[in-house]
Amino acid sequence: MITLEDLAVQAGVSHSTVSRALADSPLVNPQTKERIQNLARESGYQVNQVARNLKSRTTKTIGLVVPEVSNPFYPELIQQVADHARLAGYSLQLHLSAADQESESACIASLSGNRADGILLVTGERGLVARNQVNSVAAAGTPVVIMGWVQDAEHLDLVAGDDAVGGRELAHHLSDLGHTRIAVLGKAPHRGALDRMVGFTGALTERGTPLLPEMVIEVASEEGVRTGVTDLLKLPEPPTAIFAYQDSLAAVVYRQLEKEGLSIPDDMTVVGFDNLDLATYLSPQLTTVGTHISPLTSAFVSLLVARIQGTYPDPAPQSIIVTPKLIVRSSSAPPRSQLNLTDSIS
Repeated sequence: MITLEDLAVQAGVSHSTVSRALADSPLVNPQTKERIQNLARESGYQVNQVARNLKSRTTKTIGLVVPEVSNPFYPELIQQVADHARLAGYSLQLHLSAADQESESACIASLSGNRADGILLVTGERGLVARNQVNSVAAAGTPVVIMGWVQDAEHLDLVAGDDAVGGRELAHHLSDLGHTRIAVLGKAPHRGALDRMVGFTGALTERGTPLLPEMVIEVASEEGVRTGVTDLLKLPEPPTAIFAYQDSLAAVVYRQLEKEGLSIPDDMTVVGFDNLDLATYLSPQLTTVGTHISPLTSAFVSLLVARIQGTYPDPAPQSIIVTPKLIVRSSSAPPRSQLNLTDSIS
């Protein structure tokens, strides 16, 4: 196997000149650099990246921690983060902290032990579980950027979506259509002022149509969604619209409503959140909130890379908030009673 020293002998230059040429250093004459690089290609020389990384004290890797991949939101986020990292010249180490984030601390410890240049941490419903580990890693000089709402984390770089804005837009959309009996299938608020339920319930209260307790059902599984839909339809006055906390839950609502013999949106309006690809695969296409994943991942990776390279203009911890948008499709319409009234008048 040819070595760096062999290349230096063949090229008639010093060991350090070959090293600089292969690193594309501007300190080497362009003609000499090209000659050395051609020699390396022709001889099949491979750069010892591990040794180079040790010398430069960088591994050119970024760690990404997400709770799970069963939720369709995360695979889309992971792919976009990987794309941004690759364009920035970094490879990605993926770790799963589990749905309840029980492995979050272990993930941070592993990435730190593997000398990742920086860590991207996506929090779950429990917020920042590995707070002590993150603080220690950051204090030791490894940049960490958090995605999600975290209480008392003003000392950390954070990127988050303002889901409350999206929740308000959804509520206004349903209210403008004439819906007053609106149900929610999803999760209790857990993202502070940025939570989509905070925005959704607050906007309906402002419109004079607050959510009724029997119309709010917390679900943690597909079976819970199916049971929730059935229970809602058994109410003396069933809802005319259902807000599914995530697009993936909305897909389950679709299937259950079809099983119950109801049509969307004629018999029931259904809306979701996140604007995943499946939102356009559903029939009818799903009204939802989105266009925020791409700017979130872009800001997420860009901020971390800038911290790693020391190029971010402000050394103070940053909080970057991305605002999602309402996307109206064909799964939402005025309630049937209002449609019938319109037909009788005309």
